[in-house]
Amino acid sequence: MIAPDDPYRPVPQTVYWVRTDVLPAADPETYRAAVVLACPATPAGTVPVVTRSASDPFGVAHGPDRRLGLTSEGRFSRRLPVPALLWSPATAAPLGRLDDATFAAVTARFGA
Repeated sequence: MIAPDDPYRPVPQTVYWVRTDVLPAADPETYRAAVVLACPATPAGTVPVVTRSASDPFGVAHGPDRRLGLTSEGRFSRRLPVPALLWSPATAAPLGRLDDATFAAVTARFGA
């Protein structure tokens, strides 16, 4: 069993609820949905994510997805780095896999 503070490897194309205090940008929310673009090669690496927002007017559109617990219209709009050492059960909870078409659009816009 993984302890709440033990880092674990994220899975690309998976959407997570990420605590915003591990993100580099100020955010009024406590958690933000974010899709993982790639898994770092080492535990000291960086997890590239693209966060989802209901208020940003730019980015890749993503409709409500009840399967992921996302009930409003949104956009994957900001690519941010998360230190892999901070990726733990206490900071990132998986919601499920993002559909292939949206993930392809996100990676085309923001890179992998």
